[in-house]
Amino acid sequence: MTPRGEVTLIRERGPRIRPEDHADAVESWTVSLRDGGAALRVHRLVATPLLLRWRIRKGFEGEVDGDPFRLTGRSALRRSRRSVTYEGPTIDVRIVPRAFGLRLVERGEEVGFRSFSGEWELSDPTDHAVLTVCLFEWAGLEGLLRTPVLRDL
Repeated sequence: MTPRGEVTLIRERGPRIRPEDHADAVESWTVSLRDGGAALRVHRLVATPLLLRWRIRKGFEGEVDGDPFRLTGRSALRRSRRSVTYEGPTIDVRIVPRAFGLRLVERGEEVGFRSFSGEWELSDPTDHAVLTVCLFEWAGLEGLLRTPVLRDL
């Protein structure tokens, strides 16, 4: 349950245009609010964590409420260079690591954080913020924001 109500995830077979799409078994993921509100759809997403970390650097195309957006992620030794970003004409959300957890930044303003217990605390979140956090958690993108030195041990 989220501050905006229940959120659903629908995973479907994705468009397989290139040979690597067949090999990686790409999927289309749709995250939406149950009340028929906002919906976020990502095309050609891979569910395997190792492949996801490799392909997210190039980015994934998607739609949020019918408008295009791009999901990208960066992993680096320096914490300040690690992030997961959702960018488009109607969405600008970034999840970044900070000293003792993760921060959610929307349009340049910090709107939430994840506590030590692993629960997100969002003060008056928008639909886009809730949907991006849900996709972040369900896709297992947290590993991308950990230091590569410890993550790959």
